[in-house]
Amino acid sequence: MGLNRMELKEMSRLLRLENNPIIVRLEDEPPSRRRRFMGYAPASCSFWRLGIDSAFYTSDVDHNCSIGKVTHGLREVDEVKENDDVKLLTSIGWISIEDISKLPRLPRKAAISYIPADMLEDAGSGNDVDLITFFCNAEQVMLVVDAAERAGIRYRIRSRPTCAILGEAYSIKGIVIGLGCTPSRLRTPYSANDLFVAIHPSMVGMFIEHLREVVNVEECLHANKAMLV
Repeated sequence: MGLNRMELKEMSRLLRLENNPIIVRLEDEPPSRRRRFMGYAPASCSFWRLGIDSAFYTSDVDHNCSIGKVTHGLREVDEVKENDDVKLLTSIGWISIEDISKLPRLPRKAAISYIPADMLEDAGSGNDVDLITFFCNAEQVMLVVDAAERAGIRYRIRSRPTCAILGEAYSIKGIVIGLGCTPSRLRTPYSANDLFVAIHPSMVGMFIEHLREVVNVEECLHANKAMLV
C-alpha cells in the first residue's frame, strides 16, 4: 500500500517520537536495491531498533528467535517446537505450544525489509508499505489510543510475545500496542520503559487526522494547567 514520507513525518512530529518510525515490507523476492542484513540479531524484534537508522532486508536464517520465526511467517510451529528457546519457554509455563500455534503471523515471504521512514522514497522500487512500527512511551501510547478511538480504528493491546504485534496489526488492519515481553528485553537493548506500536498503512491517513485533534486538545490542557492545579 502506498504511503508518503510526509505523512510519517507529521505522525512523528505530532507524537514527538524520539526515533524514526520503521517501515516493514514483505518481499516476494530479496530486493536487489537494498542491502542484505549482515551480522547477528538475537531476536526478530531486534531488527526494529536496527531499522531506525538503516534500510536492509532479512531472510529466514537471520531470525534467531523461534517464536519470532513463527510470527514472521518464516516457520511453522512444528518446525520450531523442539528448539531450545521454545523448550525453555514452554517448560516454565511462559507460553504453550498451543498458544504459539494461535499467535497472529505475517504471510510467508522470501524476505522482510526494514526501512527508516525518512528513507521510504529511496529504499526500493515504489512506496509500498505493509506495516509501520515505532517505539514510544506511555504518554505517546495515550495519544495513539485516543486518536484511534476518535477515528473508530480497531486497536488492541497485547503483551507476550512482542513480535506478534506485526502479524496482529496486519491481520486486523488496525493498530496494535505492544507492552513488550521479558524474552525480548533479555535478548535486546530495549528498556523496561519501551512500548511498541504497529499500524496498518491503510489506517495512517485517518489516524493522523484524528491525532491532530487529540494533540490540539492536549496542548490546550497544558496551556491551561493553572486551572487544573
